[in-house]
Amino acid sequence: MQHISSRRNPIVARFRDAATRATPLDSSALLEGPRLIEEALAAGVTIDVAAVSSAPPTGDRWSSLLERLDRVTHLVKVSPSVMAALSPVSTPSGLVAIATLRSAAFESTIRAAPPLVLGLVGVQDPGNMGAVIRAAEAGGATGVVTVAGADPYGWKALRGSMGSTLRLPVVRTNDADRVRADARASGLHQLAAVPRGGTPITDTDLSRPCLIWLGAEGDGLARPLLDDADELVSVPMHAPVESLNIAVASALIVYEAARQRARRTAPAVAGRGPSA
Repeated sequence: MQHISSRRNPIVARFRDAATRATPLDSSALLEGPRLIEEALAAGVTIDVAAVSSAPPTGDRWSSLLERLDRVTHLVKVSPSVMAALSPVSTPSGLVAIATLRSAAFESTIRAAPPLVLGLVGVQDPGNMGAVIRAAEAGGATGVVTVAGADPYGWKALRGSMGSTLRLPVVRTNDADRVRADARASGLHQLAAVPRGGTPITDTDLSRPCLIWLGAEGDGLARPLLDDADELVSVPMHAPVESLNIAVASALIVYEAARQRARRTAPAVAGRGPSA
């Protein structure tokens, strides 16, 4: 195994680039920590290079993971000072990797039926971005579209998603108009989430194929998206609360959709009407 002790090594520059560049430009994403790397391997993601600390934690899990990485990619051992340069976190886990990740196509978000796609506009916080994607997968959404804002394939967002971005179709784009047109052509009902004044999510039909737009905290959605939406929806809130964290709001909407869809597909109980 190659051992690296100098921060001037070209591999160090590759990791720094992967941590700072927008992923779709070069398709290189940084994965920090054994769990995320395990998730990537399980999802069939190509690992380009991995680096392990010269004094990694011990245990069967680590040994097994390092053996697997050594079989499928270029695995190098680095000194603690080099690991500090490779890892973007303040306390490195001792294992980092660069993976090949590319933005999904919109078509991949609607392959499952009925589609339930979240459209995130201008979400700047990568941790929130990752948390929304995680909630989307957990609640059964079929995909996520991100317009501007944080890079969903950046290392902070990937950590926040806990691996969900590696499995769920996630589209990164700057063209909301194109997404709206594609969704319209695909027969998706488009809803725009607003803090107040919209139809309560419990009173709108989320069981049909739909794309639900959510805006950044504070700014919300721009007027064109609101005007073009088929319906405005809101998560009911008690005063004086004015808004919810976007990850919380997204989770509530996705799980309400899951509840409605499960109820729609549940078999009828003999002797009871459809409203039971």
